[in-house]
Amino acid sequence: MSEKRDLVKKRLKAKEKELEKRRKEDEKIAKKLKKEEKKLSKEKSKDHSKDLPKSSKTGHERLEKIKYDIIQVFPDARKYKTTYTKKYINRVPWKRPDLQQIKSIIPGVVTSLEVKTGDHVKKGDHIMTFEAMKMLNLVLAPFDGVVETIYVKEGEKVPKGGVMIYLKSDIEFSVSEDNATSNDLGLIE
Repeated sequence: MSEKRDLVKKRLKAKEKELEKRRKEDEKIAKKLKKEEKKLSKEKSKDHSKDLPKSSKTGHERLEKIKYDIIQVFPDARKYKTTYTKKYINRVPWKRPDLQQIKSIIPGVVTSLEVKTGDHVKKGDHIMTFEAMKMLNLVLAPFDGVVETIYVKEGEKVPKGGVMIYLKSDIEFSVSEDNATSNDLGLIE
């Protein structure tokens, strides 16, 4: 019987130690968040001190606006306060790609250009040769159009995603708009 009591006591002590560890970790995280809030408030006050009169908003309201954002998943569902990471805040926002821009998929070197500005090309015509990873890649025209601008020269290194040629299409592209965004549904205030 005493062995069982000793075992129970050991388990309770282990749980207490674990709870103490979690509490200390939570305190460390809270301190880090307070430091980040102070940094953000100092940066924002420097940036906006000229724009906003000091009496318009209190410091707490500014921090609240900086720190949190509200997310609502469904129209009649709960609203949640959330914080964004630095990586999310500093991200490059998504833009609809321009289909008329011919970009490099991987870094490489332009070996030869087969067209000049103003040339008319048909779908499947050879536009340029692009060397990447010791392979010669033939770049073909994806649609009928006119070469409006050439951004690269022969022998030039091109990074991943670099625009090489702007090919003006003969036919207007039909871009379907997605109207079911969170703003349209009234999910974001």
